[in-house]
Amino acid sequence: MSLNSLSGCRFLLVDDDESYHFTIGLRLTQKDATVTSVFSIQEAKSLLMSQPFDLVLLDSYLVDGLGTELLEFMLQNKVVCPVIMITGDEEQQSMQQYFLLGVSGYLLKPINVELLELVVQRCLDAHLNEQKLQQQYRELEQLLDEQQQEEELARHVYRHLSQSFSDQPDAIQSFMRSSKSFNGDFFVAEQLQNGNTLMILMDAAGHGLASAISVLPAVSTIRAMLHEGTSMQSIVHEINAKLCAEIPEDRFVAMIAIEVNYIQASISIINAGMPEVLILNENAQVHSRIKSQSLPLGIVERNDFNPYVHTHALHTNQHLFFYSDGLIEQRGLNGIAFGKSGVNNVLSSLHSTNALLNQVVDAFSCHSNGTQVDDDVSVCCVSLGQLHELYQGKQASVDRLCTGHMHLVLDFAGDLLAPGNMISVLDDVLNRIKLNTLLRQKAFTVFSELINNALDHGVLRLDSRLKHDFESFGQYLEERENRLKTLEQNDRIRLTLGFEPEIGQLYFDIEDSGSGYQQVPSEQVEDEALFGRGLNLVHSLCEQIQVFAPGNRTSVLIK
Repeated sequence: MSLNSLSGCRFLLVDDDESYHFTIGLRLTQKDATVTSVFSIQEAKSLLMSQPFDLVLLDSYLVDGLGTELLEFMLQNKVVCPVIMITGDEEQQSMQQYFLLGVSGYLLKPINVELLELVVQRCLDAHLNEQKLQQQYRELEQLLDEQQQEEELARHVYRHLSQSFSDQPDAIQSFMRSSKSFNGDFFVAEQLQNGNTLMILMDAAGHGLASAISVLPAVSTIRAMLHEGTSMQSIVHEINAKLCAEIPEDRFVAMIAIEVNYIQASISIINAGMPEVLILNENAQVHSRIKSQSLPLGIVERNDFNPYVHTHALHTNQHLFFYSDGLIEQRGLNGIAFGKSGVNNVLSSLHSTNALLNQVVDAFSCHSNGTQVDDDVSVCCVSLGQLHELYQGKQASVDRLCTGHMHLVLDFAGDLLAPGNMISVLDDVLNRIKLNTLLRQKAFTVFSELINNALDHGVLRLDSRLKHDFESFGQYLEERENRLKTLEQNDRIRLTLGFEPEIGQLYFDIEDSGSGYQQVPSEQVEDEALFGRGLNLVHSLCEQIQVFAPGNRTSVLIK
């Protein structure tokens, strides 16, 4: 079975309504899939024990029992197959029970066949990726004792990880060298949905396989959160929580996280246990040194984790230069470490940053020649001018204007209020109507800010002043997570989106079920505050903005 195709897939449809057998069966067979239809739990049990299926579509109520009975049967008999519930039951408790019993997804009656296909494809893809991951773990256990096979597995794993992210633009140059078959360093550079560029360099404690395994939870978290409209700080906090939960206590991951914000013309940098980040001018002279002021990730829990964010103005004549400690700790034949002096010697010999990365790598290779590399080495050089040109070039690519108009109303309630759900749906709509890049990125930034405000301060009634410093930011996220678990069906957010393509105008209205909240006036927001700045950005991006009393509804116009 291949990704993005239902051809050849084998489905078991368990429902006592003949009309759904006809509707669902017709849709899937049109995709060259095979659909086996049964009307009772007993028939389904017999088939599951006698032949394999790629996916089960299961009704929650059948003539001879509940769908949960079949789910329990599959668990007891170790039937490995994704299940999608087809139900008219929107009770939160029922949904929780389905997912606890291993359900991969669900569809509410009446069935939308377009949504059916998307949900089925997503569940199949997720199951296939999980199977591949389990296979990789099995291979890993078998090949650890053989050096040649270990190296091949390392190449396979890291090829897979690197392919999960986009290729680096020429503006971002990196060099990585592992000390063993597996690399505990990992670098990713991605453009966020709001147009910002996010770069993360990680260095796990130790060497070889042990350090590489420590990086994997962080990589999976980054991949999951990249397109959810969350901030760099939130991503770093989630990585820390993931590492605390999944790696041994004697392991940790040092990190440099950098977000380049083109609209605000700023750079945000978190240095958590890594060597200093250098901001250089065009002559390779050091403008600023960003030293670590935060603990590495995976050491302290969320409430005690308080990474410091350095903020600097974005200047297009500057470069960023950063590296892992393997570069400066490597000793030569004389027993002397390459050190910061090795980096400074290269910088002092240059009159421009054009060949900086190659010059540092050459100097390091010469220094370590004849010795074994003791630690994984990563070196990164970023041209902020080239990055900015790349961003501007993407803004110039305006798609052909179309005619007509769009008006979309969405109501989210209960557990579906996760901000990633709402933002992803809206961004998918903007993508499908071929919105030009600049307007789409403006809209994504505005949507993200207003949706998060409506959820946090409207529905969840969180006070943004809880984020008054970096130490309390983790406590704010912890309280937010606790309140998300208590959402009820009467907790809701209503989104209205309108688009007039001929004049390039977007209208967005958001209303939450909260009692209203007081937005912080821009003149009261301090430069280093962790709250209030997002609304200032919304005002700068919108042609019009109106907040309706008592504060639980906002309308904006974006051009």
